Amino acid sequence: MTTIEKREAGGKRERLTEAARTLFYQQGVHRTTLADIAQEAEVPLGNVYYHFRTKEALIEAVIEAHLSEIQANFAEWERNPDPYSRLVSYIQAGLAIAELVSLYGCPRGSLCQELDKGNDPLAEKAKEIFDCQLQWVEQQFRLLGKGDEAADLAVDLMSSLQGASLLTNSFHSPELLKRQLARLETWLATVA
Repeated sequence: MTTIEKREAGGKRERLTEAARTLFYQQGVHRTTLADIAQEAEVPLGNVYYHFRTKEALIEAVIEAHLSEIQANFAEWERNPDPYSRLVSYIQAGLAIAELVSLYGCPRGSLCQELDKGNDPLAEKAKEIFDCQLQWVEQQFRLLGKGDEAADLAVDLMSSLQGASLLTNSFHSPELLKRQLARLETWLATVA
């Protein structure tokens, strides 16, 4: 395979992964077909199988894309030496997607929940999406001197974010999410 062919193949794989990520979020994993993904990615359906032998392989690639994005966010926020400010950045990240959350729910929470409901073997892999966030948030609380309480504070914060996302989607109200994120910042100031 030439360098150009490799680059184009990588581009198609990335387009397919991003298309799957979008459609899984908007329609759900089980309602999205490989044909839907191929059409969204503007890739011939036969080429999908070249990059992903199964739908499960594509789901795994989407999970990995979420994990990569999360890690990139953490790396960006860790440029700030203050763990409190990092947690504020974590909370404020929801502001950028408030409209989407009102339409489709939390992109990561929805994926994890759907895979778990279907007894999908990839549900365990999807748990990593929340596990890495919990560990990172807990670490920030530990750096703030919260010791043994750090794990519970991390669960409190993430539970509040997921609950706010669920209600935002149920009521189709981005304003609800914005208000809850502001309240979480206030809560964080009291516990930090």
